[in-house]
Amino acid sequence: MSVYAYKVIDYSGQSARGAIEAPSEEAATRELGEKGLYIVSIRRSSGWFDPFKHAWVAVRVDRSDVLEFTQNLSVMINAGIPILGCLDDIIASTPNKAFIPIIRDIRKRLERGSSISGALEAHGKLFPDILKTFVALGEETGTLVESLKDAADHLMRMQKLKDAVKKALMYPLLAFIATMGALFFWIFFVIPSLSATLKSLGVKLPALTIALISTSSYAVAHWKQLILLLALVPLIAYLAGRNTRIRYLRDLVLIRAPLLRVVMHNWLMATFSEQFSMLIKGGIGIGRLFDLMIPAIGNEYFGANLRKVRESILNGRLISESFEDQDILPPLALARIRIGEITGTLDNQCAYLAKWYAGKLDDAIDNIGKLIEPLVMVVIGGLFAVIIMGLLLPMYDLVSKAGKL
Repeated sequence: MSVYAYKVIDYSGQSARGAIEAPSEEAATRELGEKGLYIVSIRRSSGWFDPFKHAWVAVRVDRSDVLEFTQNLSVMINAGIPILGCLDDIIASTPNKAFIPIIRDIRKRLERGSSISGALEAHGKLFPDILKTFVALGEETGTLVESLKDAADHLMRMQKLKDAVKKALMYPLLAFIATMGALFFWIFFVIPSLSATLKSLGVKLPALTIALISTSSYAVAHWKQLILLLALVPLIAYLAGRNTRIRYLRDLVLIRAPLLRVVMHNWLMATFSEQFSMLIKGGIGIGRLFDLMIPAIGNEYFGANLRKVRESILNGRLISESFEDQDILPPLALARIRIGEITGTLDNQCAYLAKWYAGKLDDAIDNIGKLIEPLVMVVIGGLFAVIIMGLLLPMYDLVSKAGKL
């Protein structure tokens, strides 16, 4: 499929510009003509802007939109509604306007003879790989309704796990933002206004006060560079995140960091168990199973170990033995996998593990919230105590000298 930019004149004689995706210029021209539009010009787009366009769409379309789309499609197909009618109803009821053109594009592709999985695949990473895989399996085996329901249930459980982690990080993030805002206010407005007064008192300034005034003066003098540096932080983080080694070290730190490691451990175990159970239940081969599971987990350190497990299994070793060699699963998970492998109930055992660790994750989030709140208060209090001491010490010295006169 290619993208063609066009200029047309509609029924009312008004000119309009836009873009259309089609296999050829003739197909694009035909589709526009069928809409009753007079074509002024049409040309193939260079495509250099496509990555930015897809990134913008991904920002505006949340995974919750994809989840709702999957659930609605599953329910409507199960009710016997034709697929094109299902998509029409979904388009009419979708609250996210940015998602509507994507659903319309899926409908157009189906009208042209594409499979549902192929229409979803055309939108890249917008739709999860596991959803596209299960839809493809459902189309091949005639169990599309069941596959869509399983995929929707899986996406909902994954969304709950992600929401749980966001909940754990929300309070520290808001506290950090509030602290930085207050700190900037003091550095850029309060300390500069007091520094001249402190210097005019004629007393020797303590080292702490001098350090605060120097920091404030530097920040005020170089505020443009500081703003530019802050603006570059997301870009630097993005570029660093594209490096496999940096992602590996970052994820390793997250797994072993105090306080966070409890949340990360239970989240990884719940996510791994959920993915493993779902893919085994779907009858996915081991090679493809790990290829789908590793990106979905999204942890480079854990993923690197899973790749070693994959190679070990493909070389003929048992699944439980391969996991034992890498030492990334706790004894409970290893025992359940071993039992499931022996009894042929591996998907059920992993489903049990997913529920178990999801419950542990909720408990860990509740506990970490109780621990982080006083810790944050101590850090914030200590930070501003240092600032206030630095500003009050000269005043104290001045009052002490005046009392001796």
